[in-house]
Amino acid sequence: MLKKSYSIMVFFIIISLLVAGVIVFHRSYLENNFKQVEMVMSLNELRELSYQEGRDEIELLAKIKKSGINSIAIHEDTLESLVISGKILYFSNQELNKLNFFLTSIDPFEKFKPSPGEAYIICNDKNDYFRLKENLQRQLGEDLVRDIGFLPNLGLKVKGSEDKLAKLGLGFREEDVKMIKNNGFQVILRLKNFSQINKQDIDFKFSESEKTGKISGIIFEGETVLGYPSKENLIHTAALLKTKDYPFGIIEFADQKGIETIAQQASGLAVRVHSITKEEMEIISKQKATERWIRAAKERKVRIFYIKPFMKSDSNLIEENLAYIKTITEELKASGFKTGQASILSANYQEPKIFILLLILGVISAGIILLKNTFNLKNYQEYSLLILGILFSLMLLFFNQKILLIKLMALLAALIFPTLAVISNQKYFLENDNFRLKDIQNISKNNLSFTKMIKKVLCGFFKVILITLTGALLIAALLSNSKFMLGIEQFSGIKISYLLPLLLVLAIIWLKVNKGKLMILENMKKPILIEHVVIILFFAVFLVIYISRSGNFSFLPVLGIEEKIRIFLEKTLIARPRNKEFLIGYPALLLAMSMNFLKIKEFKIPIIIIGVIGPVTLINTFCHLHTPFLFSMLRTFNGIWLGLALGLVAVTIFYYLVKTFRENI
Repeated sequence: MLKKSYSIMVFFIIISLLVAGVIVFHRSYLENNFKQVEMVMSLNELRELSYQEGRDEIELLAKIKKSGINSIAIHEDTLESLVISGKILYFSNQELNKLNFFLTSIDPFEKFKPSPGEAYIICNDKNDYFRLKENLQRQLGEDLVRDIGFLPNLGLKVKGSEDKLAKLGLGFREEDVKMIKNNGFQVILRLKNFSQINKQDIDFKFSESEKTGKISGIIFEGETVLGYPSKENLIHTAALLKTKDYPFGIIEFADQKGIETIAQQASGLAVRVHSITKEEMEIISKQKATERWIRAAKERKVRIFYIKPFMKSDSNLIEENLAYIKTITEELKASGFKTGQASILSANYQEPKIFILLLILGVISAGIILLKNTFNLKNYQEYSLLILGILFSLMLLFFNQKILLIKLMALLAALIFPTLAVISNQKYFLENDNFRLKDIQNISKNNLSFTKMIKKVLCGFFKVILITLTGALLIAALLSNSKFMLGIEQFSGIKISYLLPLLLVLAIIWLKVNKGKLMILENMKKPILIEHVVIILFFAVFLVIYISRSGNFSFLPVLGIEEKIRIFLEKTLIARPRNKEFLIGYPALLLAMSMNFLKIKEFKIPIIIIGVIGPVTLINTFCHLHTPFLFSMLRTFNGIWLGLALGLVAVTIFYYLVKTFRENI
């Protein structure tokens, strides 16, 4: 008969599952309506392409619009871009020194003597002159930016190194904005940061952006975002974004300094951006690039594609780029997406703190059940742990540490549920009184034991999956808010969640096999055999590979055959399951249960530990909140049925090998 405390813990888990179901239902609804992707190209890069190929930029803009591009990113002017466009003449200090002997012999330059480190800018339009002067004085200081006396309202002399001057953002050209809008595109502005920026400078940058009229959003340019390094300035930038309702881009893998602070303050306007770097574009194939774009939209909630053109081709470069853009657009639509202004993900389904507490109650209850299975806790100990867990959670909420609490409980769930899934079903893995000698004897006489084994293995397998899915659902619900879903906040402890459940299962099984005793000294006295050394070395290498290949980044390269398998599965199954889940984890889990049925002790515990990789990987799938929930469910389903199929094949072969061996003894 179940103890009352156990029934209470199970009841709390069921309640938390119901709450989780409500949350992920709303999350899935939101994600299903979050399907519009903005296709963006840079005006500077399009100009470079048109110059290189000798095409008119207006003609090129019309063609890329037909291919699927709906927005153009406009960068702030630089001295170089203004020179190329013919808007200014720019003479660096070195150039002035070379021309000095010539200039001083010509009126009105006869009294002209440039100072060391001074550069000259001559504009052909007063509007450009005033724009440049304002921007330069804000970034360099009024003392370093002066008028050229004999060229009023046209000439400026500026002090500063060439490198520093070259990096300065000098505002946006009105004619560029008008041209883009007149050709039917939306505008995305690329604002540049600069050192010594203050709130007044940030206000000025935003007032300049307002002059461009309605815009689709802002993507900060360079290694730092507007306002960095001052946190106060970054918060001011975020406040202006919210006031003006400007969506802003978070560029994947760019690690722009300061973006996290802005994203924390204005998460409701954040949009994930993906781009393939210029260096990568020189070596990547069009097919791989297209696959990468679609994967970014499907798996990581990317809603702005910042597309760089190919700049080398053996044939017509313009036509190749147009075909490339068209392919991306068609593949997007085939995957259920639309193109247009990027969808904004701004909802949060955990506002009632009671929801969070109920989810946490489920995690704590599962942890107590695991401890009870391991240490046979008494009722008062279980209730004490439950109360302490609730009080700790309330304390963190009281001190406004909601995100920290959510991260901590999500990590605990990722550690507890895979471990609990195996330990609570130990009868399928460890020898017990339900196995009788005649079960082994029957193996050589008929196939009834095979059917019985398959039934038992399947029963154990699905119980493990069910408990693990419970934890996965709680994690998905705990982390279901916009900050986690957009990658502004992330699940903490990926490597720990991959390794610790394996070690916990090993430790608990060790205790159970040794009837609660560690038996460390006793085992240390035993002689070390060669097979022990081989096993230890094997698992050491296995763990290094396993941990290094877990998470988003690895120092071990993906093998060519593995990459081909991934692409095949991705195209065939839509949601590609993780290789270690269905190729290693689940088959090992099924094999360990069949070994238990067949009363085979040798190597069974190592196989069990390898099998834990299956539930661990399942849980990890739901820790990546930038992946849509239904996509994660499909990935999990594919992993389960593939792993089950491969595992049953392995179990069948293993059974008949054992049967043949025993018949010949």
